[in-house]
Amino acid sequence: MAKRKKKESNESKLLYIPFIALVVVLIVFLMLPMIHPNSGSSGNSVVNAQEPFFQFAKVSNQDYAPPGKVEVYLVSWVGCPFGASDSWGLYIALSHYGIVNATPNYSDIEQIPVSPTSTISGKVPGLIFNSFKSNSSVEFYPIYLLGRIYTSNSSASLPNGTIITYSGSSLVSFELNELQKLAPSWVYNLIYQYQINTPFPGHSEGIAYLGNPPHIVSTIIITGPHGTWMIMGYDQEVNYGMPGLLAQYAADYNYNTQLPAMILQDIKNGNIPSQISFIQTEGNQILQIIQEAM
Repeated sequence: MAKRKKKESNESKLLYIPFIALVVVLIVFLMLPMIHPNSGSSGNSVVNAQEPFFQFAKVSNQDYAPPGKVEVYLVSWVGCPFGASDSWGLYIALSHYGIVNATPNYSDIEQIPVSPTSTISGKVPGLIFNSFKSNSSVEFYPIYLLGRIYTSNSSASLPNGTIITYSGSSLVSFELNELQKLAPSWVYNLIYQYQINTPFPGHSEGIAYLGNPPHIVSTIIITGPHGTWMIMGYDQEVNYGMPGLLAQYAADYNYNTQLPAMILQDIKNGNIPSQISFIQTEGNQILQIIQEAM
């Protein structure tokens, strides 16, 4: 009788084994979506799920700068509205680390956002960076792949004034070739990864193929001992309508040719107009990321 009870007890325990196994499988299944590989193209160590579309994101733990240095790269084109918008924040941040030589400029006329629901046709006041003389551990490298783009006759100028024609996405191929010549391989690889290989959210293609015409989007990359940060476009977390609001500010002055120089002087004087105070906010954001990278 005792043996029979022991046998029944063992059999009842065996009945629980399939249920326990099922619970273990369910736990593993539910945890799988939270497990991500820590690798990206070109040996990058990806550190978060954010992508650098219109926001700064840390894209790698790797330091691509020389030991003890922080490197800032701007990849853009002379007539880019987003590059013009970004230029003010870059100037403000980089002025803490050296002497910035820049030429006041207007972007090409484009349809640009002033809010999440509206756009205006205008040109953005900005700066074209000529050189940077560092007095710190920070170095800055501006790279302009094109001059201006003329959609009316499918042509573009180069920074030296040479005119080229384009069709389809040929500008993207041209710019990638130029980028390979002008930038370190790691800069090229990051831009290729996020502008060509990675579909822009809500689309099946990379962001470089979504412009009119398709072209490489203005990009800022900051790298140092604590990793690498990147943004493509302008920082919508600072102000969604930043390029459009700058264009509107210029329109209020009838696009005075001296306005970009006036804004530059306002920055130097510490007297940025309230209508465009967001450029100081962007400068603070870039400054913070440079400090995080150190």
